[in-house]
Amino acid sequence: MPACPARISSSTSRRPLAVRCLGRVLALSFATLLLSACAGFRGGWESVPYVGAPPQNPDGSRTAHEAQKRSELALPGMTLGVTIHNRLRTYDTQVYLFVLPLSIDPRNVSTQTIEPDKTRVSLRIANLTDDVVFRPKLARLTVGDQAVQATAATEFSMWNAQGEKVSAGGQWAHRPLPDETVFGVQNKAYIVNLDFPVPTPSPESVEIVLDLSAALSSDKLPKVPPIRFIPVRWKEGYT
Repeated sequence: MPACPARISSSTSRRPLAVRCLGRVLALSFATLLLSACAGFRGGWESVPYVGAPPQNPDGSRTAHEAQKRSELALPGMTLGVTIHNRLRTYDTQVYLFVLPLSIDPRNVSTQTIEPDKTRVSLRIANLTDDVVFRPKLARLTVGDQAVQATAATEFSMWNAQGEKVSAGGQWAHRPLPDETVFGVQNKAYIVNLDFPVPTPSPESVEIVLDLSAALSSDKLPKVPPIRFIPVRWKEGYT
């Protein structure tokens, strides 16, 4: 008889533990379901490049692929991608089952790292039909009534320990470019960053012009025309 209370006590102590474990499993399952059912919508403003007449009613919907394609200009002898690091997010809404709002963030937030009194422009030079000479410090950026020339340039590529570009066995990094370099006809894209000593312009500005006519040249290709920018509202969904 004395052993019975001990068995009863042991049984009752196991039941709360089982209940607690079941509760944790259910909570974890619910959290996993909640996360899998969550989605978001965000958007804002960005500067989209163009040459000639401005595009009419550009579509702001974007994936990473669409964002790259919209930044590309088809020029004689090359494809030139141009991106100003001034993209602004003006809203970010998270929802459950695409209906129930979970959080709303209406702040204006820069989605790219920027520095005061500096504007960074990225170039993606591809599909070259002829060698081009690149003189980065001859690149000229006009914002409103202020025109400046680039003060620094880097190229993103794979480099070996001696600082030479290689196709394998090196490390990917940004390296400073000399005042003059040749981009040859190869089945690759050259990715360059240019820094200009002017405060980053608002993506809602229509007074931004990039002049690469002297910076990117070839004896066999026409001069690069002035590149202007149109404000475009971007939007994207995410999970």
